[in-house]
Amino acid sequence: MIDQIIEKDPESPSFRSFLNSQGINDDHLPIKEWGLKELTLCALFFNPKIEIAKKEWDIAKIQEVVSPIKAPSSLGVETGRQTTGTFDESKNAIGLNITTLFETADKAKIRQEKAINQSLVKRLELRKLAWDIKSDLTFNFIRYQQHLLNLQILRNEIKFQSEILNMVRKRKSQGLTSSVDSNFNQIELNKNIQKLNEEQYQFNETKSKLASIIGLSPEKINTIRIATINLDEQIQSFNTILDEENKQQDIISLGLFNRIDLRIALAKYAVSESQLKLNIANQYPDIRFSPGYMFDYGLGRWLLGITSIIPTIEKNKYLVEEAKNLRDIEGLQIEKMQTSIVNEISKLRDNYSIAKNMVRKDVEDFSSAAEYEKSIESKFRQGEIDRIELTQQKLVTMQYKRRFYTNKIALLKLAFDFESLLQVPLGNAKKI
Repeated sequence: MIDQIIEKDPESPSFRSFLNSQGINDDHLPIKEWGLKELTLCALFFNPKIEIAKKEWDIAKIQEVVSPIKAPSSLGVETGRQTTGTFDESKNAIGLNITTLFETADKAKIRQEKAINQSLVKRLELRKLAWDIKSDLTFNFIRYQQHLLNLQILRNEIKFQSEILNMVRKRKSQGLTSSVDSNFNQIELNKNIQKLNEEQYQFNETKSKLASIIGLSPEKINTIRIATINLDEQIQSFNTILDEENKQQDIISLGLFNRIDLRIALAKYAVSESQLKLNIANQYPDIRFSPGYMFDYGLGRWLLGITSIIPTIEKNKYLVEEAKNLRDIEGLQIEKMQTSIVNEISKLRDNYSIAKNMVRKDVEDFSSAAEYEKSIESKFRQGEIDRIELTQQKLVTMQYKRRFYTNKIALLKLAFDFESLLQVPLGNAKKI
């Protein structure tokens, strides 16, 4: 089993064929940079949960074929010998009988209808699983990008803090400052070093999580180059849809009518409806015909038996009532889900608006800090201030930059939360 996991290779011929079937030509292979699309295809091919769900759907499809088949007929042979009696012809006998079932109330048709609906549930559950994997992958892909940015910015902050600390120590040795300033800067430096270590740990955790979602070993994921996300391009793409007033109802419609788990709930409702019809049909007894022939030394006898199991009226009454309640529960689940979707869309829209305002404010603050840094640098070149003040301003600018990118990625996460909620790419809102 461990060998099977290790042997999974994104450069394998089978995966290449899968990529070809998904519209990626050989001209673009092997993949040089793995973006979200390529990683998603990798997960859909290698993640073992997908294969399990496919097998479950295959079983459900078999039930579609098996369910309408009625109970098998039986063929029997009887023989015997009578040891007492006055008639020789009665001492030996042989007989043949056949028993066949006649189902009433279209039970076979209803069973098939139920099996088809159960197969639909499994097919939709496979789609839902694929979507969940994509959503989980998207979340961790963005986290991966966030950790990369944070590591880069934190290293720059530590570099500036180390320079400031060295300059403060030189001033202290010359009696120009106290140990308080030195201690304060040392504490701030230590805090950021700790943050860097924590960020590195989280980065490794996220990378491991990506490997798990994709279905590859950690060694294999280290051999692929993960692409850097274009934040501005992605955010602009989402804003184009989310900022249009005439698209708001379309987004709600996507959530109410196109969510995969909502379709699953509808399919389960259909299953419960079929079960109700089957329980009602079971009130009508099936009939077994048993024609037979008995041969007794030249004498033949034709026999015909008709039997039926009379259903218990009280039991069927409660089974029908139970099926009705189960059907009603499935219907209420759909209503509950739709109400939750509308509320979640409204909450996400408010949070998205707040996050956009925060990014807009960050753009202004970061721009102001960068401009101020330029003015400080100009004064430094003219000899009006010393290097420590310039380095301190560079540190401040870098801190604004970290906050700016943190909020920008938070905005992008919220945009992807819309897709996660709708369970369909947000770009499909344009097609409604």
